[in-house]
Amino acid sequence: MRTTHPPEDDMMISVIIPTFNRPGPLHRALRSLARQEITDFEVIVVDDGGERSARPVADSWRTTLPIRLIEGDHHGVSRARNTGLHAASGEFVAFLDDDDIVFPRHLRAAHTVLNRGSADAVYGGALVSSRWIETTPRRAQRLPRKDYEFDPRFLLIANYIHTGSVVCRNFSDTTARFDEWLSHCEDWDMWLRLHHELGYRFSYLGEITSVYHQVPQCRGAVSTAYASSPTPFTLARRHLFDAWDSTDQQISDYRGWFNDFDARLDRRIEHGRPIPNHIFETAVRALQSRFAHGEPADRALLETLLPQHHSSHRYTAEVR
Repeated sequence: MRTTHPPEDDMMISVIIPTFNRPGPLHRALRSLARQEITDFEVIVVDDGGERSARPVADSWRTTLPIRLIEGDHHGVSRARNTGLHAASGEFVAFLDDDDIVFPRHLRAAHTVLNRGSADAVYGGALVSSRWIETTPRRAQRLPRKDYEFDPRFLLIANYIHTGSVVCRNFSDTTARFDEWLSHCEDWDMWLRLHHELGYRFSYLGEITSVYHQVPQCRGAVSTAYASSPTPFTLARRHLFDAWDSTDQQISDYRGWFNDFDARLDRRIEHGRPIPNHIFETAVRALQSRFAHGEPADRALLETLLPQHHSSHRYTAEVR
């Protein structure tokens, strides 16, 4: 493990960026940090092995940003984030994936709320884009978005919080860490861990502060996951439903809906049928309001989103 150019003084916020062979996206992520309205933060770039492409990118930003580069072997995004967390000196930590960006108000808005002491973790809304964007597009209302108020019960069903939108109190002095056995949904597991194990109070900032890129050519977590069946999302969701058990009947009902959603999606992949764009975001958007109003999961929605081609399959509300 090699670390270069540590900053001399502690910073208010440590921004942790894991990266693996994506110099172009990493450059855009760093440029978005250089545009922040506040400057009291450090950037910890963790190069997770590969071609060592992060070094020239980090070097190009050293006169603008206080960057700490850590180079290690390839162990996955969870280990990389844990490595960055271990090195973080800030009172608060922020998470940003190398293919995402944050808008100029992101860190200021987060720190303003955290500094009041009324929350331990905050998150802004995120635009979900299938093309590269660095500013709010003119027709932003047409893009899917993650912009939900915090609901601890719905968090036991689906992850509606974008990783790159989160800033929280530094928890490196606790046992909470990203699960290194998970290649997907490790962020979701962490939000559950912070809330249920550490008692972190979450708060939504009420504004869009980041972009969650799902660019097909970038080989991100979503595009690569949909290349095999069962998808890593299916396997991770099963694991998390077991790990974070609930006897709440409404939660079990909605978890059953997502189990069926995963099964239908996996069958489409097995048969080579296309996956609708932003299918998960569409499902969460449709279900969240019903859940908040105490309504049962909309089973007809499954047929709308992922039409069933084998009538013998039936819906089950049981958690697998």
